[in-house]
Parts: sequence; structure tokens; C-alpha cells
Amino acid sequence: MRSNRPEHRGQKPLPQHKRSSVEVDIESLLLIENRCNGCARSERCCCSSYEVCVTDAEVRKIIRFLPEAAKFCPHLLSNGGYDNVFEEEEPGLFSIDTNEDGLCLFAYRSRGCIHCSLHTVAMTLGLPLDEVKPKVCLLWPMHFSDGDEVLAAINDAFLFKCNVRKSPGSRELSPAFVETIDLVYGEGCGSQVERAARNGDRRTLMVVRK
Repeated sequence: MRSNRPEHRGQKPLPQHKRSSVEVDIESLLLIENRCNGCARSERCCCSSYEVCVTDAEVRKIIRFLPEAAKFCPHLLSNGGYDNVFEEEEPGLFSIDTNEDGLCLFAYRSRGCIHCSLHTVAMTLGLPLDEVKPKVCLLWPMHFSDGDEVLAAINDAFLFKCNVRKSPGSRELSPAFVETIDLVYGEGCGSQVERAARNGDRRTLMVVRK
């Protein structure tokens, strides 16, 4: 995930590889308490602040749920079919298109807040979020930091109201981070990072379980 500002649109996206282990910057994660309830119209929103890149496999996964997503995002419909909302950035990697306001085309507004249709589809169908939603969106406000491929908190996390600065000295990870790490990397991975945090480790090498 990279900033949606014009000067960043031409940059090559960070690679997303399947790893047997992932280095985690624990200290950056310990700064944040994360709770997502949808963004109000007046608030800065992750769905319009970044250019989201997805893999070939994720594109195929998302396409399966386009009929369900279109129930919340009718703009996805086109001439009896569905709009192609993916733009190839390089072989095997695609960005998700946005509207004229920079909002992801899978986002929709309901009751004054912005929500992700893919997230809503997964919840409605009773599916694990990782079966529908891209990895980069699941992980936010965690991301792979520039160049060194370390899972860390994104630098501008506190510009968003869903991220609150924790009290200094806390060694407890936000439950949202533990849950997300389990979801993306396999059950027990969140606990690996949680134990390392409580042990006082600044970084840890997490063994991936899926």
C-alpha cells in the first residue's frame, strides 16, 4: 500500500511475497490502539488515502464476489456485466481503481460512514475476511516498510481517527493487530508477536503458519 498522492502514483509498488517467516517491528505496533468502525465523511479515510495493489491471485478471488459487492457498490455494474476496476502495474500485480475523489471503487457510504464492500460481503456471507479482502487492506495500519520488508505500523497512522496513541511503556499489542496477524499469517502467529512484545523484544521473526 502506498500513498494515493499524485507524486506517489508512478512509484513501483512494494512486493508482496509469500514468506516462511516475517520480521515484525514490535515497537512501532506498540504505539497504536486500532479500532475500525467505518470513517465518517469528514474524516480522513484509508479507502481514499492510498493506492492499493493486489496480486493476480487476489484479483481472481475478488472477481468471484463482484456480484455481492455490486449490491453495495452499484457503480461496479456496466452494460449487464462488471467494470474492470483493476489496472496492471507490472506482471502479476494490479492496482484497484478509484473514483474522481480518490475513493476505492469497492468502498461505499452508509449512514454517514465509508465502508468496504468486500469486508461487508465477507461478514454477510459468514466467510473469513482473508477469503474476500486483499492482504494489504487486512493488515492496515500495518504494512511492509520501505526497502527492508519489515512488518511495521504505517508512518501516517495517527492521521486517522481509528488509530489512537497508547500510553508510553505499554507492552500489550492492540487486540486488532493480534487478530489480524492470525488471520493473515495463520493461527498462533499473533500470539508469537504478542509474547515477544511482553518479553520486551523490539523486533521478532514471526514463523508463518499459512
